[in-house]
Amino acid sequence: MKILVVDDIKYNGILVVMELRHLGHEVIFVLSGIEALREIATPRSNFDLVVTDLMMPNMDGIDLFKNTNNLPQFKDNALNTLPPFILLTASTDVNRLVEAKLIGFSDILLKPLDKLRLGAALDNIVSQQVTFERTLGQTLESIKEMVSQIKSRQDLDSAKTTAGYLQVIVSDLYAFVEAEDPDDTFEA
Repeated sequence: MKILVVDDIKYNGILVVMELRHLGHEVIFVLSGIEALREIATPRSNFDLVVTDLMMPNMDGIDLFKNTNNLPQFKDNALNTLPPFILLTASTDVNRLVEAKLIGFSDILLKPLDKLRLGAALDNIVSQQVTFERTLGQTLESIKEMVSQIKSRQDLDSAKTTAGYLQVIVSDLYAFVEAEDPDDTFEA
C-alpha cells in the first residue's frame, strides 16, 4: 500500500514510517496537516491510507480529514473515494476521539505505537478492500446474468432501459479514466 504518515513530531513519525516500511509498504512522511493536504491534493497521489496524529498546530488530524473530504477529487465523486484514515494519537480527549470515529476515521490507535495493533488495523483495511473487489466482481456477474435474461426473453423495452443505464455508467467511467490519465490510450 501507498501510505501517507502525518505527525508534527519527527521522531514519532519516523517510528511509524519504519514499521510500515518493515511491513513492505511505500510510505511518504510529512510534518503537518497542511503538507499532508498538499500531498493528497496532488494529482495521482493515490494514497491507499493516511495515518495521522491528532494534535498538530494549524491543522490537526480531524481538520485534515475534513479538508481532505472537501477536495474536488473526493467531494461528490463516487468514482474517487477518500482513502481510509487512521488516527494515531496520545490524546485521551474522549470527545475528540468519538468525533474522529463519527466523521469516518477507520481506526484510532493510541501512542506509543503498538506494532501489533497497527498491523491489525492494516489487515482490516486490506480486508475491506478485498471485500469491495469481491462485491464489484459479483455485481458485474449479476449484470451479465441480467443482460442474458433480457436477451433470452427478447424483452426489447427492458433491453433499451438497461442499455441506457449502462451507457451512462460506462460514459462516466471513461470520463474518469481520461481525466485521471489523459496521456494513456485507453481501450475497452
